Amino acid sequence: MQRTLFRWLQAIGASLALAIAFPANAANPANGLALYNQICSQCHNDGGNPGPGPIRIGANNPVAISQALQAIDEMAPFEALLKPSDIEDLAAYLGVRFGIPPPPPPAAPPTADAIEFYHAAFDHYFITAIADEITKLDNGTFVGWVRTGRQFKVYTATGTALAVVCRFFSTAFDPKSSHFYTALASECTIVKANPNWQFEGEVFFVGTPDADGNCASGTVPIYRLYNDGQGAAPNHRFATDLGVRSEMVAKGWIPEGSGIGVTMCAPT
Repeated sequence: MQRTLFRWLQAIGASLALAIAFPANAANPANGLALYNQICSQCHNDGGNPGPGPIRIGANNPVAISQALQAIDEMAPFEALLKPSDIEDLAAYLGVRFGIPPPPPPAAPPTADAIEFYHAAFDHYFITAIADEITKLDNGTFVGWVRTGRQFKVYTATGTALAVVCRFFSTAFDPKSSHFYTALASECTIVKANPNWQFEGEVFFVGTPDADGNCASGTVPIYRLYNDGQGAAPNHRFATDLGVRSEMVAKGWIPEGSGIGVTMCAPT
């Protein structure tokens, strides 16, 4: 028992170093109580607990509970029984039991505006969130590009459930050039292996849709449309407006992504 309690304390200490990723505001303490009585109370009861101090440290912290489940051999069978929502419910119950408020949600990463430009001679669209690049596009350093008046927000730092966006550039379609963006790690790897495309870097972060093209609350879909090689050079347009999507599809552009062509999710 002493070994188990010591390892429990170790797990709690290690988990406190992690970012709190699961606010329990929407959790169900009643279900947490039922789960506690069913699974936890045989070892963690009022007489056998390490005391209120350690339990208070981990109370209402789903990360701490999850780490303890993974770190302690005796708890491994229970980890397989519990869904993430069950762990949140247990955390909510412990918070009520010990009077501990739920951990605050993590601060949202900073954002920037990705500005859309259009090149009439190329019939190409281009987005960028890089301030210096936007300035040069606006002042004519990069000739031929004008703002369309459309833009959307992107994250400039990583965060929970965010994907990094790879950017590529190609001059293989001279006299036209083209850029390509993807938030899919597998697609990024494939394009990196294509000698016609130069990897320019990881330029911003976005949310990603589910298989049906749905974005999480607080974000909006970014539709990706491909010109199908019109004008002898590839081009992609990224838009958050369904009207723009419909307009481009009517011109023969192909939706790419999940659902009706959702490839990323932008913060609102």
